[in-house]
Amino acid sequence: MRFPVSCFLLLSLLGSSVYAAQTDTIGHIQTINGTVLIKRGTATLPGTVGSLLYHSDVIRTAKPGATGIVLTDGTTISLGSNSELSIRDYVFNPKEEKFLLAVRMVKGTFVYLSGLIGKLSPNAVQLSIPDATISVRGTKLLVDVQE
Repeated sequence: MRFPVSCFLLLSLLGSSVYAAQTDTIGHIQTINGTVLIKRGTATLPGTVGSLLYHSDVIRTAKPGATGIVLTDGTTISLGSNSELSIRDYVFNPKEEKFLLAVRMVKGTFVYLSGLIGKLSPNAVQLSIPDATISVRGTKLLVDVQE
């Protein structure tokens, strides 16, 4: 009887830590104009003001449309009409001095305004476009990715 109960408790603890890692929010949608969609895994969700964002989310704006995203470190990313942004990875843990912001700007127009990750660890910011990776040395950047 002890073995099944012990296994159940162990699996519950492991499952909850995996669940917690997958559900940590990394930011939210601050503003919306028009239609915004969030692709999360195989699901496509409507974006609304206040929608929480997670690792690996893909944010798309319709034509016409725009959205403003704020990450937990204060990074702000604005997407213009007919744009797509993939959040590849995000780590903001100042206590352990662990920082990473990796996003891919797939198409459209973007304005990036650096948050604490860009200020505390500029080399931890990786902004990618289809044909290149952008090194961020300043705090503000405008990008237009043509199809």
